[in-house]
Amino acid sequence: MKLLTVVASAAIYALMSAVMKEASSTGDASVALVARYIFACATLAPLYLASGRPTVRTSQLRWHLMRGGLGFAMFLCYTLALERMPLQNAMVLNSSYLLFVPLLMLLFMRQRVGPFAVAGLVLGFAGIVVVAGAQPDGFLDWGSLLALASGVASAGANIMVIRLRQTDSSFSVVFYFFGVSLVLSLGWALLTGHSMTVGNWWLIVAVGALSAVYQQLLAYALKHLSGELVSSVMASSMVFGFALDMVMFEHFPSVRDYAGSALILTGALVVVWANRLRARRGEQPVLPPVGNAPMGDRQRK
Repeated sequence: MKLLTVVASAAIYALMSAVMKEASSTGDASVALVARYIFACATLAPLYLASGRPTVRTSQLRWHLMRGGLGFAMFLCYTLALERMPLQNAMVLNSSYLLFVPLLMLLFMRQRVGPFAVAGLVLGFAGIVVVAGAQPDGFLDWGSLLALASGVASAGANIMVIRLRQTDSSFSVVFYFFGVSLVLSLGWALLTGHSMTVGNWWLIVAVGALSAVYQQLLAYALKHLSGELVSSVMASSMVFGFALDMVMFEHFPSVRDYAGSALILTGALVVVWANRLRARRGEQPVLPPVGNAPMGDRQRK
């Protein structure tokens, strides 16, 4: 039953992405970003109660600000990518954040990448090349670059969670993340927002509501299941993305799309479970399981 909760969360995340793409096509993407974080902030009350009413006092404010900025950058780049490329491709490239986490940990935390993780990285980045359709000159289109940038930002936000969870509660991490992201999204909307038509408001409400639902489902699942299992099942969002792209936007994937997505998915799963094996041996900390989850790991006060 708990696994079905994760599958439902993956499906809702894919549906939220599809609605976000539809909102982008009408010029309302910046307002949809604001709605997402308004609804996300609305989830703080039940999260606060579920976490045992923890304090939000922190001595790590600058790291919270960095985490919030990276999280906002991730979703902003993802939204801009949805405007420029098919839903399935944007979702797949965004999900490649799992491949960037060990590389950023190697760069900034000197965490060695094990042989199994290296094999996963090779598979995953080969899939990125296939999905993105890199030209002989090595250049990628803007949509692919933005989707990959969202993956890098998400990986960076995950690493910030590792640092913050050493001193702060999971609720504190979520509280500052949603708050900072809401302020930044309001600023972005004021700078770039377009006037909205009455008929498009349902898209904005749908983005916010779907975002809140999938976050709550993930918060529930992460209390009862391992992060590696949740990450693995959440990868099914790619499958839902393919289906929604065909139904809502009449875009049918090519053999290249299927092959590249399979390589990225396989590579990401190898990296996740390689990290699990190393964590069991005490060689490195367990990584936060899902880049867009409201809580980076199981609850710890």
